[in-house]
Amino acid sequence: MVKDVRREEADRFLRKAEEFYDSALENYQKGRYNASIFDSSQSVILANDAFCVFMLGKRPSKDHREAVKLHIEAAAGSENKKTIVKESLEKRTEFGYTEREGSQKEANLLLIKSKRFLDWVRTRIKG
Repeated sequence: MVKDVRREEADRFLRKAEEFYDSALENYQKGRYNASIFDSSQSVILANDAFCVFMLGKRPSKDHREAVKLHIEAAAGSENKKTIVKESLEKRTEFGYTEREGSQKEANLLLIKSKRFLDWVRTRIKG
């Protein structure tokens, strides 16, 4: 269920997203690829929350479909990044809660995508 959140809270979600990105980068540099993938995914999820809160005053619940749907609504017909949001939600589950092991290549790719998404959200929130 979508939750109403004051738009001023978008900055808090963005700061948390940046913190998880920093953790993802550190984990990648130390060869902890599963943790890097999980943290990169969490960074995207939190950045998406920041984007939705800033644009709509709402944030998705734990339902993955809701997160993608709300992202599209927040983008309001302009450019959206639903693919990375969906991918991050899937990767977080896949590498955080299953026996699947992440590779250096997978961790690197998601780290790059999460940085790009963070930058994209930052430009929409900060201007």
